[in-house]
Amino acid sequence: MRLRFRSTMMTAALVAAVALPLGPALPAHAEGLSDTQITQRDGSAFALTPDWSLKPYADALANRIGADGVATVLSTANRQTTSCNTSQLSARPENYDRTDIPLRPEQLIHSSDRFCWNAEDSTVLHWAPQGITGSSDADDDHLWGANDVMVVSWHYMASTAGTSYDKGARISMVDRVTGKYRQVLLVEPTKTSTPNYKAIPIHAGGIAWAGNYLYVTDTEDGLRVFDMTKFLWVDAANGDQVGLVNGVYKGHGYSYVLPQVGFYRQPKPQAFLACSPKADSLCFSSLTLDRSTSPDTLVVGEYRPSPASADPSIVGGRVVRYPVDGSTRQLALTNGRSVPTDAVTIPKTNVQGAQTWNGSYYLGRSSAEKHSFMYSGPRDAAMSTWSWTIGGEDLYHEHSGEGSTISAGKIWTTTEHYVDGSGNVIDKRIVFAVPLTEMS
Repeated sequence: MRLRFRSTMMTAALVAAVALPLGPALPAHAEGLSDTQITQRDGSAFALTPDWSLKPYADALANRIGADGVATVLSTANRQTTSCNTSQLSARPENYDRTDIPLRPEQLIHSSDRFCWNAEDSTVLHWAPQGITGSSDADDDHLWGANDVMVVSWHYMASTAGTSYDKGARISMVDRVTGKYRQVLLVEPTKTSTPNYKAIPIHAGGIAWAGNYLYVTDTEDGLRVFDMTKFLWVDAANGDQVGLVNGVYKGHGYSYVLPQVGFYRQPKPQAFLACSPKADSLCFSSLTLDRSTSPDTLVVGEYRPSPASADPSIVGGRVVRYPVDGSTRQLALTNGRSVPTDAVTIPKTNVQGAQTWNGSYYLGRSSAEKHSFMYSGPRDAAMSTWSWTIGGEDLYHEHSGEGSTISAGKIWTTTEHYVDGSGNVIDKRIVFAVPLTEMS
């Protein structure tokens, strides 16, 4: 979920900046705390202001076009997930084989489930997988209605596609029983008398599904909110067109669009396409849901590519958690704002996904086209180091049990690389899960 002003692949200079030194295998628990300790910090500067002004315009679109739910979207799915080939399977953490940073056998974690995209989506260069969530986030019985669902966000790269327009972001709605899926374009309603919408040029690096709402990170501004009961069926012809064109609603080549209804904005937004972590302003990169807290919390992770700075309020990035209202599944408010439950500074750069569970943090790191590391542990203690995937992105905790019996389940991620930074095919795009117990 690299920031949009960056290439989707690490440059050689960046790899050198974040690479760990050569030497003996990393200990599961590092000896010193200086570069392995998660530290609590003040998060009051990151309180978010809700804005639901788009909702009536989304309602108007739904009234004019007609709205479908998740079950209908899945029943019309027109793509099929596949088993993974040898190259894709090699990206999993159990296949960690780096000799520059060796790990001991007990530090290698093993996946338990996986799938891959169809041939088109496994190889497309101008769309890259980023965020991941599912019906285990949406409802505590793991299902949305009768459906077991996974959702993956992708961001569009106009420069790679060679287009003058930006299609923004899409989501894959995956039926985990049949393996079928459909791509859906995320759109923002225009505040016009005639209902209309436009594509949203965001990275969509993290997503989380809570009740009727899909929360999507907007790197510079905060969290965009989409209504999962308002999928709009539109004309898929003419992939270069979106919105109302000559009386016909278009979707940049997709049959469904999903309109934004809300926005939680940070008080000091970052410059568009140029997010840089500041003491009083976040870069919203990854997003997960933690059901072990009371109330549930949305977990925002911040990706920072540069080495740790001298600023102790930033270091490798921040992880900030926001409370979720148990009934509305909107963010809980205090004096009109969503105030963080807590915030921490993390010591590791290049963290693409952050999940919390029962007081522990799980931080998935990327290392360009190499296997990387998963770090885990509570605040104010040395973290454990585990093997991780190639090009791993956002995380999603598919929990076990339901209601009062919810317990640790599986951590899912999606990887992004089909080619390396030089354009050579490496074919490492996969979606897989690791039992949380592997990291204990």
